[in-house]
Amino acid sequence: MNNTLAAAFAALIAIATPAVAADDAAFRRDFGAFLNAGMKRYPTLPAVAVAVVRHDAPIIVTARGMADRTMGRAAGADTRFYIASSTKSFVALALVRLAKKGAIDLDSTLAELAPDIAFATGVQADKVTLRHLLSHSHGLSGDALQFRLAYSGAWDEATLWRLLGGLTPNAKAPLGSFAYSNLGYNVAALLVERRLKRPWQAIVEQEVIAPLRLRDTAARGLAKPADRALPYDGLTPLYLRKTDRTMQSAGGMESSARDMARWLSANLAAERGGKGGLAAALRTTHAQFVATSDDFGPFNRTGHGFGWYRGPWHGEILLHSFGGFAGFRAHASFLPTRDLGVAALSNDDGAGYWLVDIAAAYAYDWYRDGAAAAQAAAETRLKALDTRLAEAAAKVKPAAAPQFSLAATAYAGRFCNADWGTVTVTARTTGLDLTMGALHAAATGDAPDTVRAELIPGQRLKFAFAVESEKVAALTALGSRFARC
Repeated sequence: MNNTLAAAFAALIAIATPAVAADDAAFRRDFGAFLNAGMKRYPTLPAVAVAVVRHDAPIIVTARGMADRTMGRAAGADTRFYIASSTKSFVALALVRLAKKGAIDLDSTLAELAPDIAFATGVQADKVTLRHLLSHSHGLSGDALQFRLAYSGAWDEATLWRLLGGLTPNAKAPLGSFAYSNLGYNVAALLVERRLKRPWQAIVEQEVIAPLRLRDTAARGLAKPADRALPYDGLTPLYLRKTDRTMQSAGGMESSARDMARWLSANLAAERGGKGGLAAALRTTHAQFVATSDDFGPFNRTGHGFGWYRGPWHGEILLHSFGGFAGFRAHASFLPTRDLGVAALSNDDGAGYWLVDIAAAYAYDWYRDGAAAAQAAAETRLKALDTRLAEAAAKVKPAAAPQFSLAATAYAGRFCNADWGTVTVTARTTGLDLTMGALHAAATGDAPDTVRAELIPGQRLKFAFAVESEKVAALTALGSRFARC
């Protein structure tokens, strides 16, 4: 480079760098005001933590609100939030890294990885590969396996392997078409764990968490830390909390805003052409494997890679990986063309569930269209959220009393299903309590000899008792029959 060009380049850097810094400083000011206004607008919102990264560095890593209202513990940049299905992007990266090292083959099929299983008729075990499992294009169904891993925690290795053999074809989404669920990642983990004789958590720790130096990110050991955000629905604490037993490969990690900033920075660096095995593996997870067509909030989805959705954002491709569970919501996304990424975490089933997406959209709009346009677009989305929350509140009705044809004690006992597990019904003076592993709830009325139980907060599961000859012989729930046992 000659002296004239070198001087011009140096002058350009001297001009551009302060301009970028000034932009980021203005964004921090405006975004902080946006978050403050959001917390004021939704006073029942417990907490939100956000990281925005640009040009391989965090612009802002911050939190608002309370991680634990009972203990008066505020949320911070290092507070661990459950990230639910955002876990999939981490697990996908770990398995891709193993494949690039030759430890596994992403083109291995079910038949090759589980040769001892006689799969059901219609399951194309010789064609379904790990790639299909990681991209939700496997064409399989298996609700009971997912339920045991994510919710009840009532499983052992023999039961899971048996349920693997009970997978059925998904008639609505055959092999090669997209259908989102936890199943692909649950099955992939079972197969790889069996092959390598290592738990999926250890694989993610070695292939992702350690190389990226993520200090607040974990897939196990949840009983130890005291810096976790607890789940809420507005002002109401939710009883269902994740344990090591229910932290599974499709939704089994916690992370902080600070660590999510590092995670997004690594993904952006990979898209800029970063060198090394980690960057190459990340690019593999980003690449589209299957087409899809839907929307989530303001975000359009036209394709899916391994753990990441892809879709247009004002003509540019945005990648995102979201997660949701009772009392938690996670948003992770990045826009490679602008070298910009956002992670937003909340411990709320109410306003916080949607505010994380609105916050991310605000950041992208701000850098694309400016502060005024970003605020106007956010206000439109916030008004839509106000309407959504008002409509949801209007639908809430007082719980109905159960309608029993027999004494409450006649319904008590254990009811078993080989796939789903055991429902334990306990008679109380106030009615019935139902339990399935880690899940429990009081029963409310629905129809004669039929009750609802919110074993999973926000989901009123239906339980219909079969009364035969003045005795309760069985119950039907989750699309299956549970016989008295």
